[in-house]
Amino acid sequence: MKLKTLTGLFFIYSLVSFSQTNSTPSISPKNQNPKVQLFLNSLKNCDFQNLELSASSRLKAGRNMDSLINHALNSGFLRSFILDEKHLPKGVLFAKSKDEKIRTYTWAVPMESGVYEFFGQVLINSKRVESLTNILNFDENDQLDQNHWPGGLIYHIELTKYRGKRHYLSLSFRPSKKNVQMKIIEPIIVGEKNIYFGASVFAIKNFNDKYFEKPPKRLILRYSPKVSASIHSISKNKEIVIDNLGPMGSKIRGNYIDYGPNLSSQSIFFKRGKWIIN
Repeated sequence: MKLKTLTGLFFIYSLVSFSQTNSTPSISPKNQNPKVQLFLNSLKNCDFQNLELSASSRLKAGRNMDSLINHALNSGFLRSFILDEKHLPKGVLFAKSKDEKIRTYTWAVPMESGVYEFFGQVLINSKRVESLTNILNFDENDQLDQNHWPGGLIYHIELTKYRGKRHYLSLSFRPSKKNVQMKIIEPIIVGEKNIYFGASVFAIKNFNDKYFEKPPKRLILRYSPKVSASIHSISKNKEIVIDNLGPMGSKIRGNYIDYGPNLSSQSIFFKRGKWIIN
């Protein structure tokens, strides 16, 4: 995206209301440039998590946040202020790969009936920016991209190397207060024109009571909205540790609305370009 003019910059700023009652106090970074102050306070005033607002107002605030972060990432002047999480407002989750070649900014807007609308921006090699467009329906076998993104909160990006190539694996959380929740393990592949989500790098035949005829492009841990489940990385071992889940009350396999942790875990490891179960 080309850099916007100064007029465009103030147009984006004007999207945000500065008259909200519960707005956050002004930030005073070392750089007292008024444009920087205006930008940082605009981020703080995108109150997309405020349940006292209507769902439509929260969604508007989430979209304003999307415009502001996208503009900042495309601006050499403002980008440095959001290269880490220091100035990011509450609710925007930041993750970066160990080599700092991929940075992600994701957030979830609470809507009605316990569902969420997901937003995301990706910064590649500190210069290329991609906006993420959430889709509702996907499974383990879909090849997706930035325009068809299995939306969620990306909380970790694992970097591994094999035969001179870098491989990136994201861990994300797709919350729900009513429907099945998901934690997703999937590769991120940076192409010349697109970012791809998912790849056949899992030498795994079954996962979370799902059986695969061919290697899945992502692993999805599905479970009840009433419980929590963990997927986390032990980077020094190239290991992802995953809670084992099962039916809690119904005893019916595949009824994921009733799935919860059974106090055990399993791990997947990166070996010779593939992720395998221990």
